[in-house]
Amino acid sequence: MARSPIAGTPRPRRGRPPAPTVRVEHPHEGVAVIAAARSAPVITPAEHAFFVEEFRGVTIVVGLPVLTPDAVQGLARTISGYATGDTRFVLVVRDDEAAARVAEPIHAGRTVPAPLQWNADALAELWIATTDARVLVVVAEATAEASARIAAGLGASKLVLTDPGGGWGDPPRSFAELRRHRRSLERALSERATPGLLDAVELALRGGAFSVNLCRPEDVELELFTFDGAGTLITLNGYLGVSDLRVDDFAAVEDLVARGVDTGILKPRSRQQIARMMVGGLGARVIRTGHLAGLVGLEVDAYGTLGVGEVSGLITVSEFSGAGAGGLLIDALLGRARDQGLTRVFAVTVSDEAATFFLHRGFTEVARDEVPAGKWEGYHPERLARARCFNWVL
Repeated sequence: MARSPIAGTPRPRRGRPPAPTVRVEHPHEGVAVIAAARSAPVITPAEHAFFVEEFRGVTIVVGLPVLTPDAVQGLARTISGYATGDTRFVLVVRDDEAAARVAEPIHAGRTVPAPLQWNADALAELWIATTDARVLVVVAEATAEASARIAAGLGASKLVLTDPGGGWGDPPRSFAELRRHRRSLERALSERATPGLLDAVELALRGGAFSVNLCRPEDVELELFTFDGAGTLITLNGYLGVSDLRVDDFAAVEDLVARGVDTGILKPRSRQQIARMMVGGLGARVIRTGHLAGLVGLEVDAYGTLGVGEVSGLITVSEFSGAGAGGLLIDALLGRARDQGLTRVFAVTVSDEAATFFLHRGFTEVARDEVPAGKWEGYHPERLARARCFNWVL
């Protein structure tokens, strides 16, 4: 997967993403390495568990102006997969024929027409139908607009708008902030077969939806159940925030590290080493849920009184790298280093991608002898030959 190393920059992607990878920067090297992509999309147990928790007890509205057999099959798997999380689904289709085709495979509890008037009484009936049915089908000719009105009226956390053109861009970009990218989105979506897509996105977000996904109808399962997705996730004001790591994050951090070990990116480490990395560390979190999307640590003690800190660990779930998780974490880490009175922060990597990341973040590449000598004690000779060093003066 192509990734933008710059925070906030939508990252282009292949049209059909592989299964997730974990973006890891080694605690002692700041190395960003991407695990080898699998050849076909696969939803892993870890992804499944993450998203069931992410959307536990919430309502997801899916707009389906075009309904293909593959889309119906994917929707059935998706809705079944979320059953244990008590996630409610409202599927908005164009006509009665489409409703009849989809209702049985997804085990819809009820099919209703869209309100003729979007008043309080009509919305109250929709609230009850959504609550009681768990899987509700709504028939509405103007599918995108109706989907957005339903999402706003229900206060749904997420809206998925489907269109044969998929996400924004070719290949689709994974993240976009409406306020930052509105003009580009407007130009791109105005040419789509589904009318009013951008208006629907804005209506839903300003009506309270936390995010809107734009993807092909056949890709809803990948969009809702994989870290990499298959379309574009759009928010109004961003997706992530940064805060201190806490003891409640320990299990999530262990899981992230374990994934890195399983893919061969990280060496196995003890729970003491993981906890040491977390102490004083920072986490990037999904704003809506607080779920951990990545972490970074600042190593200071190893360098005594030199006034120097090292980027000691940067681990990011790949779904969130396009939302700028790495950049947010590095910016916050530099602020923390400044508050601690450090004079500079350095990072070491053997990865070209990581080198590009640090350069884009404003680090300066320096010679190895400009890094504290303690860094190289016990350092593997083969890695030393390839190591590139980067410096940030505070």
